[in-house]
Amino acid sequence: MKEKIHNGETVVGMFLSEIAAPNLIRLMQVAGVDFVVVDCEHGYFDYSQVAAIASVANGINFPIIVRIPEISRSCIQKYLDAGVDGIWVPMIRTAEQVKKLIEFGKYYPDGMRGISTMRPHSNYAPGKLVDYVKAANKRTMFFVQIENRDAVNNIEEIVDVKDLDGIFIGPNDLACDLGHLGNFDTPDMDDAILKVIKTAQKKNIPVGMVASNPEYLRKWAQAGMTMFSCDSELGLLKKGIQQMLSKVR
Repeated sequence: MKEKIHNGETVVGMFLSEIAAPNLIRLMQVAGVDFVVVDCEHGYFDYSQVAAIASVANGINFPIIVRIPEISRSCIQKYLDAGVDGIWVPMIRTAEQVKKLIEFGKYYPDGMRGISTMRPHSNYAPGKLVDYVKAANKRTMFFVQIENRDAVNNIEEIVDVKDLDGIFIGPNDLACDLGHLGNFDTPDMDDAILKVIKTAQKKNIPVGMVASNPEYLRKWAQAGMTMFSCDSELGLLKKGIQQMLSKVR
């Protein structure tokens, strides 16, 4: 996934909101999804549940990203040591926050991640430590979510942070922060999103969107976005049930 997004290829994923069954990941891969975001910001997954999901994902070579509740060393390290492929931070406001994310998530010399390699993230076989640390730093992905006017205003400093892999727009909270709760279709919303896209493109950082409306995602694909997270297991399950009932009844 990291290679794809930095080559400008489009990827389409979805959120896992609260169903912790690890084999859902196998189903999502077979269905054609490119990646899954385990939502530990709003979701109530515990570390052992995320570790089980990551274990299945690693076994089938499928990208798992965790949206974390806060930027903390213990939080980031536990998820990465469990074997997830990337960390996604919501509600970013400043470049300093992004620097903390990289510091906690990367090994020396790129960061200060604690070293404990007899863990799932190394498949319990890290080999030579110097080589493993270098490979892990290269492989792990780091994303931030832009969803307030502070982040939009600070976007130039945010994209300047080394080792940031991508930016996702959170339209619900961004619209709310701009004073348009529930309304994505406003000029200042469009201006804010376009500013993020254009600024990130100057640094070759891919930009994406989180939304459940495919038409809205297509709009931003035409504006240059290449990463999309559409809906969740709960949203799709509900829609599937409703579709079945409408046909049966």
